[in-house]
Amino acid sequence: MQTHFPIVLDLTGKPCLVVGGGEVATRKIEALLHAAAAVTVIAPLATEEIAAWAGAGKLTWRREPYTPRAAAGYDLVIAATDQAEVNLAVWRDVKEAGGWINIVDRPDLCNFIVPSVVQRGKLLIAISTSGASPGLARKIRQRIEREIGSEYESYVDFLAAIRKQVMRDVTDPAKRKAIFRELLHDAYLTAGEEERYQMAAVLIQQQQRAAGPQGGNDETLESRHAQEHACADTNQLGD
Repeated sequence: MQTHFPIVLDLTGKPCLVVGGGEVATRKIEALLHAAAAVTVIAPLATEEIAAWAGAGKLTWRREPYTPRAAAGYDLVIAATDQAEVNLAVWRDVKEAGGWINIVDRPDLCNFIVPSVVQRGKLLIAISTSGASPGLARKIRQRIEREIGSEYESYVDFLAAIRKQVMRDVTDPAKRKAIFRELLHDAYLTAGEEERYQMAAVLIQQQQRAAGPQGGNDETLESRHAQEHACADTNQLGD
């Protein structure tokens, strides 16, 4: 059974080629632009979106049919035309060169596939059926989108900022682990932006004052957070 290795690529500034100018190609191009790739499009005709991106200098549009060896020199290639013979020509060129190629609707010819994605800032969740059922991947994505709301974007930014602070200021690995574990509690997700940092500041102070790592006790997290809010001196709190 064919399996795929999940990977997240940094395509910033990397030369990527999309062959085709229709709606499917437009969606692929939009994703590549979002990833800050250096995108070239080969297509005699293209959608208004592609033309607008080209006019704004966001991509290079070569207004011509695909010709042999035109895919040379690109790190990643996507063939998204409605002409099977053109897609196969692109596939042959890229395969011969040992490059990365995705042929839309032909998973058997792809050496990488593009998953369905849910993204909330730095949080990226990819769903794939290895090309077996894009519809199922889309259905699962929609379910996750309902569960993982926009609040996760600021929450992940908060976790990144606090992690940096803890790695700098807390030297005990056990205490670091206890802090990181506590920060995953839903109270931090649902709190407001300023409140999150106040709660984290109290938590870090408690851990630094403790004789040993706070591995947990019978007191619930909810009651502990309530006590922290009641007792905290906000003048001593910071990011």
